[in-house]
This record gives sequence, structure tokens and C-alpha cells, in this order.
Amino acid sequence: MFRRLPLLLLLLAPTSYGQGVMQPLSIQGLERQELMTARARGMGSAVTALSGSIESAILNPAGLASLSRPAFSTSGAWFRQDWAETQHWNPNRYYAGMSLYFADPEDYRSEPLSEPDWTYNQSSFRLATMAGAVPLEVGDQTLTLGIVFHQIAQLSDYDRNDNVLDPYIGQFRPDPIERPKPGEEIPVQWSAFERERTGHLQAVSSSVGFELHESFHVGLRVSRIWGSSTDRQHTRNVGLFLLREDAHDYSYETATGSLAWDGSSEYSGWRGVFGMQWQYDMITVGVTYQFASNLRQKFTNMGREQTQESGARNHTQVGEHQVEIPARIGTGVVLRPIPSIVLAADYFWQNFSDLKVLGSAMDSGPDWGMVQGIGLGAEWNLHGATFLRAGFRRDPQPFRIEGFGLVGQTATGDAFSVGLGTSISILTLDLAYEFQNLHYQDRWESNVDYNRVRKHSVLVGVTYAL
Repeated sequence: MFRRLPLLLLLLAPTSYGQGVMQPLSIQGLERQELMTARARGMGSAVTALSGSIESAILNPAGLASLSRPAFSTSGAWFRQDWAETQHWNPNRYYAGMSLYFADPEDYRSEPLSEPDWTYNQSSFRLATMAGAVPLEVGDQTLTLGIVFHQIAQLSDYDRNDNVLDPYIGQFRPDPIERPKPGEEIPVQWSAFERERTGHLQAVSSSVGFELHESFHVGLRVSRIWGSSTDRQHTRNVGLFLLREDAHDYSYETATGSLAWDGSSEYSGWRGVFGMQWQYDMITVGVTYQFASNLRQKFTNMGREQTQESGARNHTQVGEHQVEIPARIGTGVVLRPIPSIVLAADYFWQNFSDLKVLGSAMDSGPDWGMVQGIGLGAEWNLHGATFLRAGFRRDPQPFRIEGFGLVGQTATGDAFSVGLGTSISILTLDLAYEFQNLHYQDRWESNVDYNRVRKHSVLVGVTYAL
């Protein structure tokens, strides 16, 4: 019975949320928002107050009102993302001998991720944007219309844990595992878990920027979103521990069986953004408000369960999630201390604690928190129509770090970028490179997981202005 129970529970995995050490694949990736323009990436994504270019159609639509002539642009993007993890195990306070099963093959290293236990990577090249914008005169004011096809998110996700315990005896808080009572046995399943998602979200956006005053502009963007992903996750039983009252009284036996899910998801939804910009002399201030939105995820999963008792069995899951994504607020400022220098700074926040997931036996979302990020950028007119760019941005993640002593904390990484722009007659060429680096530790009573995520991005864009 104990051997059979874990696999029966895992049949619900794609539509349930579990312990952080083995979170089933559900809506991971939908929280990410990517600025798929070369100038934006080269300047650390500090673009809320930038104006006068066709990029404003997807950055801050109020900036379109400063566009002086019709323009068309296209860009492509290459991405590579790498994951790595190292697990270190400490003796468990109560069942000390159990830790020998997960003992480190080597001594502790000063830099655990120099030789990680595992690494994994994904890469892709995509059309990032295709855009057109036309300024129109309405009385004494300017009204600019724009339409853009653009990528808005990479749905890249990967996680692996070769030592999943259920229940997780290494947990100390917020929910400590109780010791067995006299005569009681607590079964603890040991298994290996892996999940992966690849895919993209894209949108067609209609934008309008309006000049209310020569120094004050407003704008609105409405986006139709769709996309798809390929999803997979695999769980393999390794062993079964039976814990008893005595600290040294437990037994272990190997376990067999596995459950593999392969499937796909389709996404659709709408999103709206309102923007404002105010300019005075050498200072421009910008604000964007992305309205709360709904995104629909329809998924189909094919599962194959393998057990020693009954052999192989197939399972099918078809379902739908309604994801309520919370509002996002951004503000930024641009300074032009001298004509050849542009300095930009952005700040944004989004409370993913308000995220909701409804449908398919789910009535709540994952345990995510508030994200707050900054972006800093600079642009230098090196010579004539050639510009050098550099940027830094804080790369916050909504998921909470797992383990005792870290309750409520979210992970945060950094991103560094450089860029180049030059004009040749009526064409403008832009190039940007960004490197993102995220380190965090899941700290439990019995083990520490050292996690690293790195991402390389290269964007190339061409703009044609009439």
C-alpha cells in the first residue's frame, strides 16, 4: 500500500501545488515580462520616460506623441538560459543516520556551483517585434497611432530535485514534521523529480499617444495575447523510509515505479496599459499603469504510470486555468544634463500575492510575493548618429525562497547590458546584449540547495523612418 500511494497522489500533480522541493508544473513562466526592443535592453530597461521613438508603442504609449514622422521597425532576439543546482545535506537532528543516504560525494566546496550536481540549458531565436506608427495632426495637437506584433514573455522553466522526501522531514518551519507516536509508523517517500516548459507568449498591440499639452502626453495600449508551450514532468520512486518513535528506529527499502507527463498548453487573453509623460527643460518623467488582466490556459497532458504491481497505465488530463494577473505600476525619469548624454532610471512594483488561479480543481495560485525592480541606463552620443548604451536592472522573481528562517523572502538577481545604435540615411540599426544572473539558496534543517540561473540575450533591430 505504501509503495502504491505516492503514485496515486502524483496523478493529480499537474493540477495541484505541493511542497517547494517538488512544485508541479502549472502556470510557471506566465509571470515573466520581457521588453523585446534593442534600445530598451541596452539601457537596462529604464525606458518609462523615453519618448520619440517607435519603441514607445510597447514601452510607454504616451511617448508616441513625440514621434515626428512615420516609422516602421523590426527586430529579432536570441536567448539562452542555464540552470544549475548543488545540494548539501546535514545530519538530521532526530534521524541522523538517514542523512547518510543523501551524503555529499565530496566535501563542502567554497563555491558550490563551481561543480554543480546538475546543469541544464534552453536556447531559442525569435522574431521579437514588427511595428509601425504614424503621427497625425489633430488641431494644434499631435495624435500618433501605432500597431505592433511583439513577444512579451518566454515561458522557459526548468526544475530538478533528485532527493525529494514526502513528507519533507528536513522542514523545520513554518510546518514542522511531528515525530511518530508510540506504536506509529510514518512512511516517507523518496523520489526524483524533473519538470520543464518551453514556449512563448506574443501579442498584437494597438497603441495611441496624444499630446494634451506640448509638455504633457498621455497614451493607451491594448494588447491581444496568445501563445503556446510544451510541458513535461517526470517523477521516479527511489525508496521508502518507515520512521518510528525511537530516533534510531527506522527502516528503508528501495521502491520502483514512475509517472511521466507530456503535454502542451494554449494561452489567450487581453491586456491594457495607460501611460503619461511630462517634460520640462532637460527632465522627462513617465508613469505607466498596466491594468490587472486575465489569461486563459488550456492544457492537455498525457501521463504514463509505471508500477511493479500493475505494469504500465496511461492517463489523460484536459483542463483549463483562468489566471488573474495583478496590476503593474512603473515610473521613470530621464535627465539630459548635456545634449550628448541621456541618463534614465526606472522603478516598478507588482504584487503577485494578489495573483489568482481558478479552474480545474484549483482555487488558489502559487505562493508568490511582491516584486520591486529598478532599472538604470545611460546613452552617449559618441559621434554623429552613433550611440553607445549601458544599463543595469534588478531582476526580481515572484517565487518565495524555500526553507526555515527564510519565510516570505523572494529571490532577486541582477542584469547588466550594453548596446549600440547608429543611423545610416533613413535606417537606424540597434544592437544590445544583456546578461542576467540569479543566485539563491533554499535552506532547510537537513539540507541547503544552491541554485543558479543565468540568461544571455542578444537583440538586433532595424528602424525605417520616412
